[in-house]
Amino acid sequence: MDTADTGKRRFIIPALLFLLPLAALLWSDRPLLVSLVLYANLYALALYDHFTFRLPNLLVATLAVVGLLNAYLNAAHMAPYLIGLVAGFIALAALALAYEKLRGRAGLGMGDAKFLGAAGAWVSWAGLPPVLLIASLAGLGGFLVKSVSSGRHNSAEPIPFGPFLCLGLWLVWLYFSPFDA
Repeated sequence: MDTADTGKRRFIIPALLFLLPLAALLWSDRPLLVSLVLYANLYALALYDHFTFRLPNLLVATLAVVGLLNAYLNAAHMAPYLIGLVAGFIALAALALAYEKLRGRAGLGMGDAKFLGAAGAWVSWAGLPPVLLIASLAGLGGFLVKSVSSGRHNSAEPIPFGPFLCLGLWLVWLYFSPFDA
């Protein structure tokens, strides 16, 4: 990757991620303070993964704990959020292990599995499929834009999935939540 491409990448992604909280202020009925706490964690996770291809355990654990605390304080029942925590991790961990077994190389990191578990603590088990759908479609779109703009296609080049998972969780948190009190 040349330095001009790296410079654009370092500017565009953080700028886009910074603009997302406006959606919480304009079109969501979610509590502003809780949403901003979630957003700050997602912003840090997305940037970290974008530049290092890692999702730090401390940030993911914080995301899970604060999500469960929010559910405890605001939801009618904790069970859907606890199930989401466990199911989110198991789903992506199983997918990652199956992919590695079939292809002989890693396709997803365990940080992604831990993140999806933490996402379940925020949006319950019912919110996990839309999180994954949004993340997958955004990731595919990002890959296509990158391939077309660079004029080359390299399916072996790693793409950090964390920023797309962050986007999915953010949008599902703002606009979809079947178990709220």
